[in-house]
Amino acid sequence: MVTEPSLAEQARTALAVATAATLETGGCRAPRTLTVALIQDQPDGRPLVHLDDASPTVRLLATFPVATVSVAGPAPFRSLDLTGPFQHTRSDRDGFRSYRLSLLSARLIGSTSVPVPLGEFHAAEPDPLRLQAPAALHHLEVAHAEELLACVRAHGYLAQAVVPRRLDRYGVELAVIIADGVCVMRLPFPGGPVDNLEQVATGLRALLTCRCGSRSQHP
Repeated sequence: MVTEPSLAEQARTALAVATAATLETGGCRAPRTLTVALIQDQPDGRPLVHLDDASPTVRLLATFPVATVSVAGPAPFRSLDLTGPFQHTRSDRDGFRSYRLSLLSARLIGSTSVPVPLGEFHAAEPDPLRLQAPAALHHLEVAHAEELLACVRAHGYLAQAVVPRRLDRYGVELAVIIADGVCVMRLPFPGGPVDNLEQVATGLRALLTCRCGSRSQHP
């Protein structure tokens, strides 16, 4: 049974939540330049990249259209790097030049560079809980730390504290603090993967979706 997202799913989710990216241009005969750009995921995984019309990078792409865009990566990776040719396309943003990126490579960058097979990247879908995850994880941490700690201890961990660090359609990932360090534990959703929080089993769904503690947090 699959209990966690594939690298391709993690990469597509990172792209889907990104609104800004770093664009690196240049080639063998040209110095490399870094530019901040706007980015939009697309259903086929070929994102749209938007540059200010006045950016000198527009001229660079006209000369050498292959470049790399980087967005924040899923832990433990620091970035997702997408490389390929940029094709100019019609822009619906005043003052911006828009490009569609056709991928030659996708890599998750951390202590090492991990390639994501392009077929898997294009076929994967962003996690359906990605928009709800930040608020749900924060709520678990501030309102249900004791319940999570009891749950982890019931699984045999001699835990001193627990920090929720990822929520996805397969389950919840926890950082478990023990006497000699930190380990990772996943609580998979029974019957998962799910498409929304309403499909999560009753006990955990109550923790993820309840409004307890909101009054004290927001007087």
